[in-house]
Amino acid sequence: MVVGLIVGVLALCGVFQLITKITSRDPLAGLGTPVPAASASVAAPSPTWKPPNELTDPDPQTQIEYELESWVLESAGVAKPTKSSCAPPSGFNGGSAANFRCTVTYDTKAVTFEVNTKPSSSRTFTWDADTTQNVVTRAGLLSSVADRFRNARFSDLRCEDFPEVALAPTGKPLAQHCYVHIQGRDKTATIDLIPTRSRLRADTRLQ
Repeated sequence: MVVGLIVGVLALCGVFQLITKITSRDPLAGLGTPVPAASASVAAPSPTWKPPNELTDPDPQTQIEYELESWVLESAGVAKPTKSSCAPPSGFNGGSAANFRCTVTYDTKAVTFEVNTKPSSSRTFTWDADTTQNVVTRAGLLSSVADRFRNARFSDLRCEDFPEVALAPTGKPLAQHCYVHIQGRDKTATIDLIPTRSRLRADTRLQ
């Protein structure tokens, strides 16, 4: 009976060890390729031109085009030849509500925005825009992640292989992920990279 009890205890110990081994396993450790640490924050690229002054020389279409180019460049994270065009109603000056499309071309990738505007005073107007996709680049993604996770709380930052440049759906995580070890956590965390209309978002997901 004593022998049986000892055998039972040993069996339970073996089960507990197996459970501990399974639950402590880190399946994300070592995935991807190491990302070089960022030494300083990198400013997002901006258009190489400036729009007229909004109050002294208002030009609503040009102001919108400049801002939309800025959004695409910030999402891409890398400066490339960028141009824009809008198709507002004839005579558009911001003095009445309008809905129209604008296209920003980054290198060879075209991003289409749906724009809506309305007047806010005799000389100013407000507007908003949205798009279903935006530009991402390998260099921009890696630079953004390195900057976002560069303090001492984070280590072993790794990313899967990104395309050199692509149009990606907005509001949805990319198919590729990054991984990071967070101080005080036993297991590696996943970083979901989510393009938006104006920038790249990085959300951390714990195991």
